[in-house]
Amino acid sequence: MICCLQHGNARKWEALANCLVNMDFFVPRGIVIKKDANTIILENPGYIRTGKEQMLKGGISDPRNKALMKMFNLIGIGEHAGSGVPDIYAVWDSQGWRKPIVKEEYTPDRTILILPFTEKEAEKTSGKSRVLSSGSENHKNQKSNSGLPF
Repeated sequence: MICCLQHGNARKWEALANCLVNMDFFVPRGIVIKKDANTIILENPGYIRTGKEQMLKGGISDPRNKALMKMFNLIGIGEHAGSGVPDIYAVWDSQGWRKPIVKEEYTPDRTILILPFTEKEAEKTSGKSRVLSSGSENHKNQKSNSGLPF
């Protein structure tokens, strides 16, 4: 995938550009983007050409739409380095959010990237009753205002 959602001029568009450069235009249904208060889901038609395991490791780039990728590169979006998904995971980890989820569906082929904006600690304690001190609640509110463009 092309880089990740980060602060900065071009970075906020790279996840969408990634959907476009990896989209299989011959598979039914186009790109679907869903957003709610805690999650963004990016779906594009087509399977992961490098395989899910390799995509999560990074290092190999194999876009379906190379000309489109070149156009994005010319305006400063994307790198063609195969480092996008590991970069997304690194940003989510640095923000303290739950790990992104990559899913593949078949018949028709579809790749789905789920980007949760909920904190890791909320995931760990969701099944237990918890008491938050006012200090930790303030920290939680500050993190949720991270400045991402979504």
